[in-house]
Amino acid sequence: MKIRGLTVLTRKVIVTRQFGADAWLQLYRDVAGAHRCFRALITPETLIPLPDYLAFHDELVRRFYSEEDGSHFALGRESARWALIDGPCKPFLDHKDLRGFVGAFPRFWETYFSDTSSHSEASLSGDSVEFKTFDLPHWHPYFEHFVMGYMTEVLEMFCANPIGATRLRGGGGRGYHYLLHTAPAALERSPEHGGGAKLPAREASRHLSNREVEVLMLVADGKTNEEIGIVLGISGKTVQHHVARAYRKIDVTGRVGAAMWLARHGMVGSN
Repeated sequence: MKIRGLTVLTRKVIVTRQFGADAWLQLYRDVAGAHRCFRALITPETLIPLPDYLAFHDELVRRFYSEEDGSHFALGRESARWALIDGPCKPFLDHKDLRGFVGAFPRFWETYFSDTSSHSEASLSGDSVEFKTFDLPHWHPYFEHFVMGYMTEVLEMFCANPIGATRLRGGGGRGYHYLLHTAPAALERSPEHGGGAKLPAREASRHLSNREVEVLMLVADGKTNEEIGIVLGISGKTVQHHVARAYRKIDVTGRVGAAMWLARHGMVGSN
C-alpha cells in the first residue's frame, strides 16, 4: 500500500494552523532526516510507502497530540473538515441525496490509498450508515481511529445531526465494521466526549436471559446464525429463536437496531 501526498499536505495545514509554521518545519525536518522519501517534492499525487507514512503519522501524533485513540479520531475529524471545506474533496458535498452521498464513501478510500487491495464499503441501514473496511495491510490506529474520525465528520458535514461512531467489529485484524448514527446515541458516548451516563450492563440486560445477551453480542459482531451456533454449540434454528425473543424484549427489528441498543447500554464498544 502507498499513501497519497494529499494526506501530508492536509497535516501541514492543520499543524500550521494550530501550532505554527515553525512547529511544522521542525517536524518535517526531523521526519525527512529519518525517511528519505520525504526529501523529494511531495505533491497531492505523490505516493508514499506505507511504513514511511505511518512513521510520519506516529511522530506527528506523538509530538502534538496524545497517543490515545481519541486523538487519532479527532485528527481524522479535523482532516475531513479541511478536505471538504478548503481542500480537494469539496465536490463530495455536491451530492443532493443521502443515498448517493453514502454510496460515494468508498471513493474517499481511493482518494488517499493506492497500490492496495484494501477497500471500504458503505451502505444506508435505516437511519444509520454501516461502514466496513477489508484487507488492511495490518492494524494501526491510523487505519481505524483516524479513518473513522474522518468518515464521522464527513457524514456530520452533510447532515444537520451530531454523528457518533459505534464499533461493531474492530480493534485489530485486517478489517473493521462501524455504525455511524445520529443523536441521542451519538451524544451518549463518543471518543471526544468520554462522558455520558450509561446504564450498567447488568441493569440494562436484566430482562434478557444470559443466552440472549450472548447471542445479541455475537449478532452485533456481525456473525450469522450458523456462526453463532458454532460458537455457542447450539443449532442455527435455536439461535434464530433466541434472536427473535431478544429483539422482542428490547423492541428492535434487526441487527443494526440491536447493535445500537447494546452500544447505548455499554455492552459493545463505542469509538
